Amino acid sequence: MMIPTLDQVLSDFAKTRFRKTQTPITDCLVDICHLSNDTSLVSLAESYKGVLELVQGDSSKPKPIFESLPKGSVDSLFIVTTPAMAGSKISEEEQALPLIDAAVEHGVKHIVFSSVERGGEERSWENPTNVPHFLEKHNVEIYLRDKAEKEQGKFTWTILRPAAFLENFKPGMFCSLFTAMWASSLSPNTKLQLVSVRDIGKFAAKALTEPAKWSNKAVGLAGDELTLGEARTKFANVTGKKLPQAWSLFGKGMLWAVKEVGTMFQFFEDEGYHVDMEARRKDVPDLQDFEAWLKEPSNGWTN
Repeated sequence: MMIPTLDQVLSDFAKTRFRKTQTPITDCLVDICHLSNDTSLVSLAESYKGVLELVQGDSSKPKPIFESLPKGSVDSLFIVTTPAMAGSKISEEEQALPLIDAAVEHGVKHIVFSSVERGGEERSWENPTNVPHFLEKHNVEIYLRDKAEKEQGKFTWTILRPAAFLENFKPGMFCSLFTAMWASSLSPNTKLQLVSVRDIGKFAAKALTEPAKWSNKAVGLAGDELTLGEARTKFANVTGKKLPQAWSLFGKGMLWAVKEVGTMFQFFEDEGYHVDMEARRKDVPDLQDFEAWLKEPSNGWTN
C-alpha cells in the first residue's frame, strides 16, 4: 500500500501556487506544519526551510499539539491514515477522529481526507464493504461529513477516494507478488482501476489551495482501467520486458495468509472501483495512465 508522501503534496502545492501567483513556495505567506513521528523527514524540511515545520506528535492524541499553536493559526488540514495491514498499531478511526475534533476546535477551516474508492461517488457513501481498512475509511468519511453538518459551516471538507496504486508496480518483489495475486484472483476480463500516488498529491494540492472549489466534495481518483492482459501488453510496449510475476503459488498463498488482502482482491472481482476518469481528467489533464507512469524515470522502469 502506498500513500501520497509529504514531498509529493508539497511539490504539487508549490507548482499550483506558482501557476496562480508566479511566486515560489519559499516566498509563500503560509506555513506548512507536518505532524509525524518520523524523524527522517528533517532533510525534507530543510528543502522547504521557512515554509515547512515538522511537528512531532501523535494524531490520536492531538490536543497538546493544537494547544501549542495560536488558536486559528492552522487554516487547512490534510489527513492520511495508515491501515493495520501497512503497519499501524491503531485503527484508522483512532488516527483520524481525534485529529478532526481537535482541528475543528482549533478553528481549521478546511479538512482534506485521503480515503478509498468503493464503487462510485454515490455508492461509496453507502458501501463500507467488508474490507477492514475500506470500512474504517468509510467511517471516517461519515464522521467528517456529519460533523461539518453539525458545526453549521464552521469548516468544509474534501474527500479523495483513490483506486489501486500504480506504485504497486515499482520494481521489486512486491511487483511480482501483486501481479501474481491479480492473476490468481481476478477473471481475465475484470478490469482494475489504478492511480499514481503523484496524482493523489496533485488532487490534494488542488483541494488545499482551492478549498471553495472543492468544498464538501468526495471524488474518486483513477487514471487507468485495465485487465491484467492489457497491463502486460502496456508494460511490454513501454519497457520491452514481460510484466514480472511470481509463481501463482505465492500469489494464492498471500491471498490466503493475509485475509484482508484476499478480501480486498475479492472486492476487485465482485464490485470493483468505479471512478469517473473522464471527469477527473478535466481536473488534472495530465493524469497518468499505466504507460505514462512507466515512462516516468523516477518509477524505475525507464532511464
